[in-house]
Amino acid sequence: MTHLPYLHCLELPTPFPLGAVNAYLIEGDPLTLVDTGPRADSTRAALEAGLAAHGYRIEEVGRLIVTHHHVDHIGLAAEIVARSGTPLYTHAYNFAWLADYAAERDRQQPFYHRIWQDGGVPSEIVSAMKAANDRLPQWTANVIATAPLAEGDKVTLGSDVWQVYHTPGHAGGLICLWEPRSRTLLANDHFIRDISSNPVLEPSPLMNGPRPRRLVEYLHHMQRMAALDPVVALPGHGEPVTDVAGLVKNRLTFHKRRAQRLLDSLDGQALTLWELTQPLFPRLQRGMDFFLALSEVLGHLDVLEANGQACPRRDADHVRWVRRASAVGHANGHDDARA
Repeated sequence: MTHLPYLHCLELPTPFPLGAVNAYLIEGDPLTLVDTGPRADSTRAALEAGLAAHGYRIEEVGRLIVTHHHVDHIGLAAEIVARSGTPLYTHAYNFAWLADYAAERDRQQPFYHRIWQDGGVPSEIVSAMKAANDRLPQWTANVIATAPLAEGDKVTLGSDVWQVYHTPGHAGGLICLWEPRSRTLLANDHFIRDISSNPVLEPSPLMNGPRPRRLVEYLHHMQRMAALDPVVALPGHGEPVTDVAGLVKNRLTFHKRRAQRLLDSLDGQALTLWELTQPLFPRLQRGMDFFLALSEVLGHLDVLEANGQACPRRDADHVRWVRRASAVGHANGHDDARA
């Protein structure tokens, strides 16, 4: 439920462990759909039923907005565009993923291979992650975006003008939509009430720049969105968030404690990404879970580095993280090695 009469949440089932994804139907001219769910028969049926409950068909969608490139949010976009002729808007970062998801995934594989190799991740874990990643393209289909939505843009949804915020962290191209009159934030996966959004490891868009520090970005943009003082944040999964300030406070506390636990592990030791991840997540079995765990631990190491508490150093085989007690380490002839 939402408190804007023209905005409706459509809860769509997915085949993923996280469960249902929320798409949002916004009545008005044009009829707008925000996010789609994955390309799956059960999701399509639920979307058609949800639209029908409000008197609409997919063919009547007049504008499609995609909040970020993950398959549970884009999977049916191509079909919706084909059936309705609707324009598709999203952040420019997401264009390549929409145009050819499998090709973009393959283009990024050398980046991940280097991270796993530097991090000492065992080959069987790398293989499990790759197998899980190879299954993702089945849940989407290629489609060309019409035009970008960028920070500062404004979009009329229903009877109100909404503002676009670019909030990378969970994903590089993630956008939130803000309506200041009602103080409503369409937050998708930026805010989820009952779980903490993963800071997903990604390369820079052109593959030739520094690796984005996704958790550092996420912590910044969480606080930036909380500063808007939303009455409600409408998430990509689960129930609405009605205490955004409290949620952000809890998330910041969680990430601070996790970073401190990693810092404590570095007392007197130089450890790889895998050596730091395994004790924190000893019972993982699925390839995607390993990927998310490694993303999160590397994110916390990025936070420690940004705070001047730890730094990466390369040896003959791997990148190892060390605790930085003072500036003395720089005088010992060691070179930092950024992942």
